[in-house]
Amino acid sequence: MVGQEEVSPIHNQEEFTNLLYGSYRRQLWLLLENPAYSLASKVITAFSLTAILVSIIIMGVNSLPEFRNEEDAGLRSVETTCIIFFTLEFLARMMVTPSQKRFFLNPLNIIDLISFTPFYMTLVVESIEENNTSLKNIGKVVQVLRLLRIFRILKLARHSHGLKALGTTFRHSYQEIGDLVVFMAVGIAIFGALIYSTEKEEQEAGLSSIPMGWWWATVSMTTVGFGDTYPVTIVGKLVGGLCIIFGLLMVTLPVTIIFNRFSKCYRREQAIDATLCSQELKKTSTVNIRDVYAKRLHSFMRIKASALKETSSPNN
Repeated sequence: MVGQEEVSPIHNQEEFTNLLYGSYRRQLWLLLENPAYSLASKVITAFSLTAILVSIIIMGVNSLPEFRNEEDAGLRSVETTCIIFFTLEFLARMMVTPSQKRFFLNPLNIIDLISFTPFYMTLVVESIEENNTSLKNIGKVVQVLRLLRIFRILKLARHSHGLKALGTTFRHSYQEIGDLVVFMAVGIAIFGALIYSTEKEEQEAGLSSIPMGWWWATVSMTTVGFGDTYPVTIVGKLVGGLCIIFGLLMVTLPVTIIFNRFSKCYRREQAIDATLCSQELKKTSTVNIRDVYAKRLHSFMRIKASALKETSSPNN
């Protein structure tokens, strides 16, 4: 069961009461924030998801060899349309939010800002490059800014309970994740040095230095096993077996705790969403108390009048 304090305070009526045009701002906020609020909010959510997926697909298409040197005008226009939608959506949320501080501290809003900011920065850098050809390495800056467009996929977290629960799990499991990193670092350091000492004379193994041993220990403990480096001696294979077993144990222990916490966070996100939906349903199905009272009073008076007629008719 989710308490009222666990539901985001931005959905409460009191947050908008003392604001200018508070009722209209709350309606617009719920229209953008809660897909279950109305049919229009569902349409906006569907369009937002479509824009996110289309922009990601366009980014992948632009990486093809035939589009790498010169972008297609049609794809550019579609991407610009998606960016304009992201910008307007962000500005609308920012204008109607009851708390600017809470708005900019929300990780989802930070992701929204990062999703379209590189596009405008790329336009600025490209215009500088056209006006001043003496600048060097400006093309690398453009490539880095274009690479930042991959963060648009994180916008899906706004519409996905699973991604929200994953982010909440990481935020509340920093101690377990830190322990996992420490365990892995200790294992990598130990087994990297051991495999180097046993395989440094073997050219076929490709483990001629301790950093290469660290790389081998990393892919072995995580059970990836690229196969670019591997032990060839009997002692080295024994070290490799111990490394794999140690890696499985070290990964399994904290992951169980993290998984249980993820399950709780996921159920909590679903419960919060159900609570918000029930709140909106109650608001849309409210009945005027005065009308109910008037109808009941009218029926009572009618019954009383008929009773009086029945008692007075025998006397007549």
